[in-house]
Amino acid sequence: MTLTFNPEKYKELLARHLPKVIKTEAENEKALAIVEELMHRQQRTPEEDELYELLIFLIENFEKSFYLQESTTPHSMLLFLMEQQSVNKKDIARILGSD
Repeated sequence: MTLTFNPEKYKELLARHLPKVIKTEAENEKALAIVEELMHRQQRTPEEDELYELLIFLIENFEKSFYLQESTTPHSMLLFLMEQQSVNKKDIARILGSD
């Protein structure tokens, strides 16, 4: 049996949990608690699956940027920032004036 996604139920879930871009560890902990609750639910609805995936995405995005700052080398940080800003080595050389 295929369960159908119900936009109204999803809207209710979103209103209850108010997911947003995670900017602090406290917000991350709150999102993790919701994910843990959903993860242990025996049979999630399609709407709960969608919320689960959204929260996982938001958590991963936060942790990638937040925890990267704590345990990285200057070189890897530069590469990460270049990737995020779509900047390549030629752009850096031009900016630094060493073409």
